[in-house]
Amino acid sequence: MHPVNEQCFRYFAEIVHTLKATSHYERVLSLIVDRIVRSYKCQTCAVALIDPQTEYLRIDQCHNLSLTFCNSFRRRIATTAIGQLLWTGKPIVIIDSRTEPSLAQEIMLEHPFGSCICLQITVDQRTLGYLHVDCAESGMLGHGDVEMLQLFADIAGIAVTKSLLHEENIRLDRIDRETGLEKYSPFLEKLKAARERAEEFGESFAILLLDVDNFKDTVNTYGFDTSRQLLKALGGLVLSELRPVDAAARYGFDEFILILSNTGLEGCRDFAERLRQRIHDLEFTAQNLHTSVSIGVAAFPRNGNTIDALLITAKKALFEAQRRGRNMVYSFASEWFTKPEEALSEHPS
Repeated sequence: MHPVNEQCFRYFAEIVHTLKATSHYERVLSLIVDRIVRSYKCQTCAVALIDPQTEYLRIDQCHNLSLTFCNSFRRRIATTAIGQLLWTGKPIVIIDSRTEPSLAQEIMLEHPFGSCICLQITVDQRTLGYLHVDCAESGMLGHGDVEMLQLFADIAGIAVTKSLLHEENIRLDRIDRETGLEKYSPFLEKLKAARERAEEFGESFAILLLDVDNFKDTVNTYGFDTSRQLLKALGGLVLSELRPVDAAARYGFDEFILILSNTGLEGCRDFAERLRQRIHDLEFTAQNLHTSVSIGVAAFPRNGNTIDALLITAKKALFEAQRRGRNMVYSFASEWFTKPEEALSEHPS
């Protein structure tokens, strides 16, 4: 075995061991860059990844690039030589930069080089970025090095993908898959944070409890699959109506709970009424189902200054909306348990 290949084999074992032990791709990429530099005595080594938000390339891990350069590095993929690499996967190999000065100048990072190889980083036909390796002297890198360096690039791609999947699993663990809304536990964290923020800044916020009317009839008539499709559609509709500062979660089998930040009782009632009307007017699923919802509303601090008080008030308001015929929004003038007779006469829709 060639000495470099033997050394790379040991490095691969070390990198794979690290990859198995962590979901933080940065640690793996840092190790990859370091081991390439040790193996090839290169001048520059960098992993450039595509930022999914901007679709520009950014330097993620590197050797011998200044912080200033990395921070300012922002390249379009476009139809440049690097763009062709990312599009086709065909490696860029420059054995002597003096024979290909234009290409060398185009792919150069911070320092001029004598020889260079750039390789695509991809997993499952999804291009993630590229690996750049260069040496100060000509002839130090050539076509014979492509296969070994591509293995480093492939492991880099696996590390990045593993990290993305890990983050997605964490996100999905917070999401109720039948509705697309948050699960109640992470939602409760947001509810507590909303109360703390409201107390600190003297703001108001409101919660809504939404129940799908006659949902059991839908299940009995159209079956469980269709009823699930209905819940999913309703969850998507609720999310489409919320601002980024608001939140929604599944509260029961056919119940949703929402937070409206910095919103008083009247504003929350207006929102709830618009949502109720929109649901009433739309058709859902392939069966063109019509449905309606009953909504109970409670605002902080008007309807309670604790989470428990707000939830109790919202539950009682929802009960009143259902008791009075469903397909309506209901709220109380104050805590329902402080002045029940006065409260029950106020704010029915």
